[in-house]
Amino acid sequence: MKSSNNSFIFAGVLGVILTASPVVSFSYSTKVDTSAKAHLLHKGAEVGFSSYVEENLTRFSKKDEWNNVEKVVTLYSQSPSKLLSTSHTDRQAFTEAAKSLAKKLDRQKGEDADQWSRNLAKTVNNIQVIWNFDLDSLTPVVIETPLYVAPSGAKPTI
Repeated sequence: MKSSNNSFIFAGVLGVILTASPVVSFSYSTKVDTSAKAHLLHKGAEVGFSSYVEENLTRFSKKDEWNNVEKVVTLYSQSPSKLLSTSHTDRQAFTEAAKSLAKKLDRQKGEDADQWSRNLAKTVNNIQVIWNFDLDSLTPVVIETPLYVAPSGAKPTI
């Protein structure tokens, strides 16, 4: 009798959980989440981004800020490890130029501008991760401790 009551309670609780359907709310939030649709500006995508900026943001594309962004993104596309050799001033110039470009892209209307803005943000985040990566922090710290040496008069316990 007691096991049938437990089974009935278990079935009731399971039914309530399944009818609540948290999957619906999860799938709704992933459809609305636009950051999942962002792609990196590499492997040829930076060329399309460059042509978009030159066509739609002509004044910005003639500034040195655009040259900084284009240079770093192209270097990232060719070989991300080469970004580690960029100077601190180039890093700061790129960060400021990328912020400025993001503001310009956010002012543009249309899905293309939104997509390029998301792609730029994701690429800038990846570049920042590479620049902030500290290889020395990954090496294990080895603390050498001297081996125990028994006193001269001690007898072995084994």
